[in-house]
Parts: sequence; C-alpha cells; structure tokens
Amino acid sequence: MNNKISSTHLERRAVVYLRQSTPNQVEFHRESTERQYALADRALTLGWDKSQIEVLDSDLGKSGQTTTGREDFHRLMAAVGLGEVGAVLALEASRFSRSQADWHKLLDICALTDTLVIDHDGIYDPNDFNDRVILGFKGTWSHTELHGMRLRLQGAKLNKAKKGELRCSPPTGYVYDPEGKLVLDPDEGVVAAIQLAFQKFRELRTAFKVMRYFCVNQIPFPRRRWRPGDIGTLHWGPANLSRITALLHNPTYTGTYVYGRRRSFNVIEAGQIKKVKIQQLPQEEWKVIIHNAHEAYISWPEYLSNCERLRRNCPISLSDGCPGTPREGFALLQGLVICGKCGRRMSPRYHGTGGCRAAYECTQARKQDGSVGACWSVAGAAIDTAVSAHVLSAFTDEQLDISLAVLSELENIADEADKTWQLRLERARYEAERAFRQYDATEPENRLVARTLEKRWNEKLQQLAELEEAYQKARLVQRLELTAVQRQQILQLANDIPTLWGIEPRYV
Repeated sequence: MNNKISSTHLERRAVVYLRQSTPNQVEFHRESTERQYALADRALTLGWDKSQIEVLDSDLGKSGQTTTGREDFHRLMAAVGLGEVGAVLALEASRFSRSQADWHKLLDICALTDTLVIDHDGIYDPNDFNDRVILGFKGTWSHTELHGMRLRLQGAKLNKAKKGELRCSPPTGYVYDPEGKLVLDPDEGVVAAIQLAFQKFRELRTAFKVMRYFCVNQIPFPRRRWRPGDIGTLHWGPANLSRITALLHNPTYTGTYVYGRRRSFNVIEAGQIKKVKIQQLPQEEWKVIIHNAHEAYISWPEYLSNCERLRRNCPISLSDGCPGTPREGFALLQGLVICGKCGRRMSPRYHGTGGCRAAYECTQARKQDGSVGACWSVAGAAIDTAVSAHVLSAFTDEQLDISLAVLSELENIADEADKTWQLRLERARYEAERAFRQYDATEPENRLVARTLEKRWNEKLQQLAELEEAYQKARLVQRLELTAVQRQQILQLANDIPTLWGIEPRYV
C-alpha cells in the first residue's frame, strides 16, 4: 500500500469519476471509457474494500468546460466537502474539469477534508506542497490543451472557409450536388416559392406583408431539415415571419459564400456559465466573403437594399432617420413629414371622436432634453389635401399607361399564383401515382402489405381531390384568371383615379 494512503482514507469511500466530452466519443472511443472503468480495480488493489468503491458515470457525454448539467460532479463535490470520501480517482485532470476555476475549487475542498487525488500517473495529497504544485500544473495543462485544440480546429475551419470549401447546412432553396457544390434545389416548387418571396418583398416592402400574402393565398412555404435522422427532408408548411426574415437576411441567396457572420459568447450567472448567446456581426467583420460562388436568387445590391429596408422598417425611434412602415391610421404622410423648427421627423396623432382628425406633431425634443409639450404641431387635413391634389394632377396625363401597368401587374400576380398551384398539383399527382405503383407492384398474396399500400394510395388520392377542389375555388375567389370583362373594367378604372384615391386601402 502506498505510504500516502492511511487507514483514515481507507475507512472512507473511494469515488471513481468518469466523463467523456460527447455522446459520439462514448460510442466510438470505447477504449478510453474502459480505462476509466478500470480505475475501480485500481482502487481495489490500493486497499479499498469493494463495497467502499463507488463509480459515478452519469456525466459520460457531457463537456468539462462547465459544471452545468454535470450532476455527478456536483455529487462528488458535495461528498468530498462532507468528508465522506477518502480518494477521488479519474483517468486524468481533464476528466474532472477543463476549467481551472473548477479544478482548483476541487483541490481546495480535497485539501480541507484530507482527500487524495488519484490518476493513472500517481497518488497525490493536496496538502503536500509538491503534490499540490503538480496537480496545479495538470489543471493548467488541461486548460491549455483545450485552448490549443480549439485553435487548431478553428484555424483549419477558417482556412477551409477561405477556399469556400467548408460545408454547412444549406438554406432552403439550395442543396449539395454529388461533387459537393451548392446548387439550386432540384424541386421546382421550392425554387418557385423562394423566388416568389423575394419578388413579393420588392412589391410589398415589408416581411410581414410577404408572410401574410403566403398565408392569405394558402401558398405553402418549403423547408429542408438537416438535423440528424431528418437530413435533407423537405417539409411544406405555412410561412411565418421569422422564416421570411431569415430568408431576406441570408446572403447565400446572392450566390455569395459567407463565413463568420455570427459569434458566440458565454453568459455567466452566479459564477456559472449558463448558456451561449449568438451575436450577429456587422458585414465589415465577416471573416470570409466570396462572391459568385454559386447560382443566385437575387443580386448582392438587392440583398443590401433588402437589409436596409428591413432596418428602416423596425419600430425604432424616428429620430434615427428611419421613417418606418405605414401603420394604422389614415394620415397620408406617416413618417415623411419633417419639422421645420428642429429638423426631426414628425409623427401622426389622431384627435376627436374616433380619431377623425389627424395632425402631425414633433415631440422628439422632449426625448432629448426633457422639454414640455410639442416642438411643433400642424393639422394634417390641409397638408394631405395639398399633396393628394399634386399627386393626382401628375396622373392626369398618364391614365392609359397607368391602367395598362395595373392590368399587367394583375396578370403577373395571377400567373404567379396559378404557377404555384400547378406545382402543388403536379407534386400531389406524382405522390398519388407513386403510391399506386407501390400498391400495384405488391404480390396479391401479401395481403398485410397490400392493405397498407392501398390505404396509403387512397389517402394520396383524397389529398389530390381536396387540392383540386381548393384550386377551383381559388380560381374564382383569388382570380387566378382575368376574364375579358374584368380586363375592360380595369382599363376603365384609370379614368376615375380621384375616386380610387379616396377609397380606403384593404390588404389582401
């Protein structure tokens, strides 16, 4: 028996602590796990009774950078602090922790309770000066080793990214071909939906209106999932605001390879690292930008214009120079009127019963120096009337061009909507035909499989019938086709622009 191990140590438990950083290491690096379990045999040879040896292995697959989520490590620290442990065993210092703070905290508690630390190299007494120096160096080396590995891995990733060869999960609308190149999704429906989203943002100019257009017109939005067990699977569902916003903010759709748009940092609460936050970096801090790396949906200038438009649409202070988007209320010049006194942007206010009287007020001064009252206020009716008259006078000589432009735009919208429906119908017909081929290829004697395939075929046929019925309703309600009478009505509407100007807009 080693002279550092006394009878007082043997009277207490020997705790073997096991840890692997990831579940993948636990599954494939089994030799390391077996060596850690073998420490229980070493404790037996050092003099501890088998009943006094405890193995803690619930932290297998958990990172040692923090103690968060490592229940066995907390149990170990509590048992050592209560003086119930005579020795703690681990394969090396990095098994206990990759953090120097956590490592030295463990050593301090072991020193207070006269607990030995045992690894594959030797037996150490934290109260012995020489042993404490060696243990401190082992903890420092473990931390340095982790830092070195991170630098090597990050350096290799950055070097590969600079060549445009670092593969990440592609955004919806792109897939990797067999040669590893990023190409447009082979599904025409996916490409059409992405192109439609960008086109609608050019027209509607807000992400919310784009999302609402998809939802009101019952146009599904695609999403390819790349998580384990669901790699590359295409799902169709309703568009939501976050997906539309992410689409518009993603530079990959410009044909540009980008790396390093975000950085992560730890959040420390009560001395512990609780979670990692992601911060978006400005464009000038991106690490890699390679233009024309693959086929694009939009141009780079349009992407920058979209980002600027989204920034200006944010409901931030008007003093930042952003007019924002028109909101509820009938004031014509929302976010456009500039104060003649201070030069700041004025905002609309509504007075009277039901807000029937609009006014433009400048109240930005009170936000700067605490001034009382408005800097300037003016009734909105006179200004809006003057602006309306000026705009209508400009339309007078171009009524025919306006009517033709409106007709062309409505026809384009109808064609886009009809194309989306046709792609959905084509996909539904293919799935129904595929289900029939699977059913038809089944041996009649195999009734269990045949019944299941027949049920699946009937479900696909039912879905196709429902989609065809919905398409016929959409042709009437959403006007996917313009009749000759409707075209004539549109051409006549331009002759009465003042009346149209006074109609309250309705978003569809």
